[in-house]
Amino acid sequence: MNNASNDDRLADLAPEDWNEIDVGTRIDLNGKTTYHVLTSDRRVGYFVEKVYNDKQSLVRILKRGKNSRSETDFSPETGDVVRIFEASTLPDGNSMTKEIVYGGDRCTETVVIVGISGELIRTVQRESVGLRTLYQGQTDYRKDGVPSATINHTMDPKNGKLAHREQIRWLKDGHRALTEHFFFTSNGAVTKYTKVLYHACGGPFIEETHRYAESGPMLRREIIQYNPAGVQTAADLTMYDEKGDVTERSTTYYDHRGAAIARHTGDCPPAESWLEEGEQILRQMGGEDIDLSQSFDHSSSPGASF
Repeated sequence: MNNASNDDRLADLAPEDWNEIDVGTRIDLNGKTTYHVLTSDRRVGYFVEKVYNDKQSLVRILKRGKNSRSETDFSPETGDVVRIFEASTLPDGNSMTKEIVYGGDRCTETVVIVGISGELIRTVQRESVGLRTLYQGQTDYRKDGVPSATINHTMDPKNGKLAHREQIRWLKDGHRALTEHFFFTSNGAVTKYTKVLYHACGGPFIEETHRYAESGPMLRREIIQYNPAGVQTAADLTMYDEKGDVTERSTTYYDHRGAAIARHTGDCPPAESWLEEGEQILRQMGGEDIDLSQSFDHSSSPGASF
């Protein structure tokens, strides 16, 4: 059984398959409106209105089909398209509206999807220059209309590549539960990652930030904790070398006013450093010259390969 809608079959028709019939004209003080019908041998078509101003410049085209309609507005001075609005019924029964507004060299696009029962399902927003998208955001909603997840993408205007990604998880009361930020280089590598968990009342609870080297490994991790009033209570900082070994760690505690009251620091040298120190201690104790690094050569130990 063919479940394609009339509009879907219309989309398959080539321009030469259309027959445009002029069905009337209306003239008033504001200008002229002509009415047309687009038909084909498949007995499907659109009803079209063309609106002209008092200077006979085309300012709007309205198109209506069985399951869709659209409006296109033109600039009366230049004839350029300044706005496109479309409304249609999707194959799953949901309704979609889309509006594109052009201004200068930029355009903004808004898409709204509504369910069969009228509930809001999804919203999408885009901003672009020509064919290059600069920003795109999408929010999905629960059946009660409260947002559940949001994903925002920001592109580098110079090369069009992804520069920033934001992910938001929402609570049922509309407050944020989790926010994640990813920052990328022009090569697509992550340079910074931030994750924020929120109190039930809406304020930040824990903020964790990772910073990465250009080659990929993480160099710094910082975890900050806040009280329900938004005051910082503790901060933990861990530094890594390019091999991924911990080189430094510190923890700072703050009072209810946000002033530092205690700080603990510790150096965490790489494994090679403390192995050398262990060898020196054994020599001082009169032991034989022992290379401790050989004891930790997992590649030569039984069961090292998995």
